Amino acid sequence: MVAEHDSSTIAESFKPLFYPGSVALIGVSSSSKKMGYHVLQSFMSSGFKGRVYPVNPKHRELAGIRTYPSLESIPDKIDLAVIAVPQSAIFDVMEDCAKKGVKGAVVITAGFREAEIEGGEEFHKRLAEIANQAGIRIIGPNTFGMVNLSANLNASFTPALSMIKKGNISLVSQSGGVCHVVMPYAIKEGIGFSKIIGLGNRVNTDFHDILHYLASDDETKSVALYVEGIDAPRKMMEAAKQLAKIKPVVAYKAGKFRKADRAAKSHTGSLAGKYELYTSAFRQYGVIVVEDVLELVSSAKALAFQPPPEGRRVAVISLVAGLGIISADFCEKKGLILTEFSEETQKKLFDLMPPYTIRTNPVDLGYVANDPDLCGEVIRTVLHDENVDAVALNYIYSWSEDFLELPVKHIIEAQKETRKSVTMCLNYPPGFWDEERSTLEKNLIPTFPTPELAAKALAALVEYGYIKEKFQKCPD
Repeated sequence: MVAEHDSSTIAESFKPLFYPGSVALIGVSSSSKKMGYHVLQSFMSSGFKGRVYPVNPKHRELAGIRTYPSLESIPDKIDLAVIAVPQSAIFDVMEDCAKKGVKGAVVITAGFREAEIEGGEEFHKRLAEIANQAGIRIIGPNTFGMVNLSANLNASFTPALSMIKKGNISLVSQSGGVCHVVMPYAIKEGIGFSKIIGLGNRVNTDFHDILHYLASDDETKSVALYVEGIDAPRKMMEAAKQLAKIKPVVAYKAGKFRKADRAAKSHTGSLAGKYELYTSAFRQYGVIVVEDVLELVSSAKALAFQPPPEGRRVAVISLVAGLGIISADFCEKKGLILTEFSEETQKKLFDLMPPYTIRTNPVDLGYVANDPDLCGEVIRTVLHDENVDAVALNYIYSWSEDFLELPVKHIIEAQKETRKSVTMCLNYPPGFWDEERSTLEKNLIPTFPTPELAAKALAALVEYGYIKEKFQKCPD
């Protein structure tokens, strides 16, 4: 039987899925029009260090790798099976997995309860029965797969997922499409992920199972959830609550309106449910709720980088006034307080900066932007203010070579001195500030392409601070 949520067994039950020593790719193909072809390409692109066994009786070799006629013919123990066969063949394949002693499976095959076909629900139950009796933990069916970048494992039909940087965010999604929206953004922005998991139809691995597992996963520092419909909401909320006590959890709940609710049923086999009830429950159980995919990823990134601030008093510092106004707007929209500087800070800012600059909150660095040391001293002064809990910085590439140098060292040093939360909008043409951005992020200053995302990420950090405080006061 598949293990229940005993903390002593949950990690062990997921080990064959996320950290297999050997993998069978069942249904591989030489045709690029078939999923099995792309599954093989994904493994070849990932740099997986374990043993890989493609299975297809029509080929002796594919892509230079020996191919086996059946699972039974593989002369090795198999930890994980990645299955991309027609729906009509799936039950025989699962029976073969049971006989072989396979303990983990990614079932890409569709045609179960998500499909409006006769018997779809019964097919789903039959698959669950075979898997549960054999103790096989399944991701899917009807999934693009999953990726464990920490283990160089790309068990999906998308080779490009291997291009994502390794990091500490785990994304758990009911939609493969959402994962594929995240993918190019993550690659472009250099956002690091540990695991990206497409739950699909959740035959015996649901949200609550994965959340219990991620609580013990050392390579996950924050968790992002994309949710459509939930079959076991109480189990999910309880699992999310236990996870949120030790790691931040961010959720984007889709299906706000009636037609989207019906679409969710045909997509993943679950009704989305009343949006307001779910989002209210998420907040009650310590989950940060966001409103779009980029906010989901940005918030999870900030939460993986930095601990939460002690309060919601924020300062905004920008290279140009427009960004500061946008940033301030979004901070206040998210419930943050645009703080008043102390008299000491105000006096120092008036001494440091010329009279035609904006030296109150938000601070405008525009007229001193060609002096990175002065900009750095302004940032340091604001961060050291006793009335400031967190800072939103906003830098964009300017029109003059005089403004090309960023006060990177000052930002990093000031943040380490004060241990206050900092998020940064850093936007520039390709190739100009890549090194500076890399240095900032290596020192755990998260950067974002827009002031809106930087502000939203800062708000998520603040909210998680209140969530942790609530759990400390009321652990249960």
